Amino acid sequence: MAEKTKAYKVLVKGELRGPFKESSLINGIRSGMLPLTAKLLDIDTGEYIDARKLVGDQKLSDYDNTIPLFDGEF
Repeated sequence: MAEKTKAYKVLVKGELRGPFKESSLINGIRSGMLPLTAKLLDIDTGEYIDARKLVGDQKLSDYDNTIPLFDGEF
């Protein structure tokens, strides 16, 4: 049986956008499109987490030199 892909919605300006696959959000964090402080709604549990939890123990300074490609506010 195939493992279910984890999905989240992203809280942007008070609105939930998505759902997005976990792998897509991780790529967004690594490319600078999604800040580590973004709030994500776990669709399975209904709980909010920070995007930082998806990339593990990465420090904020690891992403200080990235230029956000997303020009909206979180």
